[in-house]
Amino acid sequence: MLKEEDIRLARFLLAKGSLDKTRLEKFQRTMGGTEPKNCIDVLIDTLGVNEDVVSTAISEEFNIPFVQLSDAIISLTDKQLKDDFLKKFNALPIIRGGIELTVAFTSPPYKDVVENMRKDTKAFIIPVVVKKSAFLSVINQGESKNPSEYQQLQSKFQLESLDLHSRPKEKVYEIYHAGRMPNADVMIDEIMIRAVKSGASDVYFEPMETEFRVRFNIDGVLSHVVSLPKEVTESLCNVMRTRGSLNMFEKKKAQDGRYTAQYGNFSFDLRVHTLPTVEGERFSIRILKKSTQIISIEDLGLSDTNLVLVRYLLNRPRGILMIAGASGGGKSTTVYGILNELRDSQKNIITVENPVEYRLEFASQVQVDPEQKLDYASSMRAVLKQLPDLIFLGEIQNAEAGAAAAEAALTGTMVISTILSSDALSAIPRMMNYGIPPAWLAPTLNGIIYQQIVRRVCKHCKESYKPTEQQLASAGLSQLGEAIVLYRGHGCDVCGGDGHLGRTAIHEVLVVDEELKDLIYNQASPVKLKETAARKGFESIRFDAAKKLMAGIISLDEYLRVLG
Repeated sequence: MLKEEDIRLARFLLAKGSLDKTRLEKFQRTMGGTEPKNCIDVLIDTLGVNEDVVSTAISEEFNIPFVQLSDAIISLTDKQLKDDFLKKFNALPIIRGGIELTVAFTSPPYKDVVENMRKDTKAFIIPVVVKKSAFLSVINQGESKNPSEYQQLQSKFQLESLDLHSRPKEKVYEIYHAGRMPNADVMIDEIMIRAVKSGASDVYFEPMETEFRVRFNIDGVLSHVVSLPKEVTESLCNVMRTRGSLNMFEKKKAQDGRYTAQYGNFSFDLRVHTLPTVEGERFSIRILKKSTQIISIEDLGLSDTNLVLVRYLLNRPRGILMIAGASGGGKSTTVYGILNELRDSQKNIITVENPVEYRLEFASQVQVDPEQKLDYASSMRAVLKQLPDLIFLGEIQNAEAGAAAAEAALTGTMVISTILSSDALSAIPRMMNYGIPPAWLAPTLNGIIYQQIVRRVCKHCKESYKPTEQQLASAGLSQLGEAIVLYRGHGCDVCGGDGHLGRTAIHEVLVVDEELKDLIYNQASPVKLKETAARKGFESIRFDAAKKLMAGIISLDEYLRVLG
């Protein structure tokens, strides 16, 4: 039976050029028959209209938000209601908040259907449109589903209904001016719940000229979440300042704060940082789960060769082991994995950190507080009086901290620390530039582990292919030959169409032997250090990445994104 909404959708597609008159007539004949038909099935399967085009058309013509449907946004736990809606309306209820029920449609929101839903549930129905493939994937609960423990968290409202990018701006501002927009506390909670459910490590709140943008950092790649009206900026920022115990009146200087939040049965440490910009304060929030289990050294993504080298370095009873990498490169995760490997009831293990990210029951942890004149250097001097066997120094940031680390190693203590660096070998001159005397660094430096985070190929949509000669040349891998087979993800609902899911690390491990120690002592050039290390079998991070590329762990696109 052909309904008014079907005609509206078909005419909209005709006006947009997605349907021609011949296919429009076929659509009307098929839908007008005696046998009931689903207009979406006819458009996509019979007439060959792209499902993205159909979903976008429904969103624009009927003025309802388009939503990327996944387990992450479904918070409704009433299985009976879901089953009833699927059977009776071929629609999926996803969020319930008070008297509002958000329902996912693949078809137009038929007036009679929406009215029957309202009568059945005694709720105000908020329709959203989703892609057919995503809808089928969720309701069929395919084997490819990979729900996390956070999927049970309940959303507070439909965030997409406030997005200036997915809805007409006048509709969003109509909600704002009518006072129907959730308060700032609820909005922040909803954003953080979404972040937790999507596996984000950081949330960025960015004031722009005409909007307040929110993005998630997921596996090192930023994804747009929502663009809110500029007018809500101050109220949202005030909530974050209050929660992070920041100075409410200081908006011209960067500030750091932290707070604890409870979402469902899960507790999180949230680190808040502000940055003044020309458009206002930019906030970033780092998400740390309190009960996160410390990863084992075998799960750090080290190749067999590098794992052997790391274990060799960990067997040294004294000296410095540096973990190098860029900011946000997973250095802390590696350090905690190493500390977990070295845990021993007979060892005196002390950490000096700012901030303490994970609690260790086998170590004493010192929280650095520069405002109380307890910086890395002074903390290290106090720690040495406790006669530790192993010290973890959070980061070498200046000459004092570097000298303190070297001095501790000279006394016979094993010291592990992190440093910002572009590769393993460049960490050596960087430590010298911090003021560590070569005569101290040379005898104490045992090795350097450098790493970068990369995204894994999604195992649910992984496919093999033969790269072209041009593709290999662009990555500097022409030597692999045209016969090589690589892997990529073609995109599915589990990975959100991205082709990547989860992450690992690529490494280079430098063992500092006597010859390298002699070069460090004599302040040899970086070129000389590199030549000597290569002659001794040092494998660069590109070599490790190439092995993971050929093994199908990472894609060629990811190789190029990270290494160029």
